[in-house]
Amino acid sequence: MNKTLKIAKWVLAVLLAFLFISSGYPKLFPKASMIHRFAAWGYAPWFMKAVGLVELLGGVLLAVPKTAFYAALVLAIVMLGAVYTHIATGIGGPGFAFIILILLLGVAFLWFKTIQAITKSNIS
Repeated sequence: MNKTLKIAKWVLAVLLAFLFISSGYPKLFPKASMIHRFAAWGYAPWFMKAVGLVELLGGVLLAVPKTAFYAALVLAIVMLGAVYTHIATGIGGPGFAFIILILLLGVAFLWFKTIQAITKSNIS
């Protein structure tokens, strides 16, 4: 993998890590507006906290090289759920969630290529 892709992988991973840490925390310690938002989407308060925990842990693990690939995949599943929620309920637009989903899949792909290159070099 060339230097530009390595830099892009790290920049995206770190930016997404900050995004998910900052969006997970308010779901774990929600204000009334967050509780009402999840209720409007038809989700229970425990689900909001579960999503917040996954986002917070996923954000942290996204910045760790050994877990970044798996964190990106798990967070992509969360964002797929967010896109579905916005489309199914008609509340809010799915655009931002869809863009984050695509970026997470890009990070997962770049980490997969890194893992593949390390595996290939260990075999030879």
